[in-house]
Amino acid sequence: MDALVKTIERITGSIGILASLLIVPLVLATCYEVFARYVFGAPTIWAYEAGYFLTGSHFLLGFAYTLAAGAHIRIDIFSEKFSPRTRATIDLLAYAVMLPLLVWLSYALFHHLSIGYLRGERTGQSAWNPPVWPFRIVFFAAFALLALQVLAELAKTLRTLRTGAR
Repeated sequence: MDALVKTIERITGSIGILASLLIVPLVLATCYEVFARYVFGAPTIWAYEAGYFLTGSHFLLGFAYTLAAGAHIRIDIFSEKFSPRTRATIDLLAYAVMLPLLVWLSYALFHHLSIGYLRGERTGQSAWNPPVWPFRIVFFAAFALLALQVLAELAKTLRTLRTGAR
């Protein structure tokens, strides 16, 4: 089980690092848009949608990485007073509820992606009007990766309950 957890966390960490690099093209696109708009008086047709694609991708792909790093918001005023086993029990309940929901959501997002691809759906938000399926791939991948990370956290929680140590 430890090998599975390490593999999932290696994948999560790699995608988290790649997601963090999405800030670079986001900043470059935004700076170019501002420069083009105010210096040349010619705004781009793609910067708005590129901006929300990149921001959304950065945010979504960071979910699993944030969970692996233990950086999601918790109410520490209560949880720091609990024993490791009590915290693990609470985490176990939360992960047991989350995992089936994330699997179902991933399935639904894959279906949504497929329909958008087959219909050739486009955003309709700007003159650029790109297809939506690439962003829907990110949606699906982000929630599937989060489901995998929840599975890894579930395994770590069960280990904590067995051994008493995290």
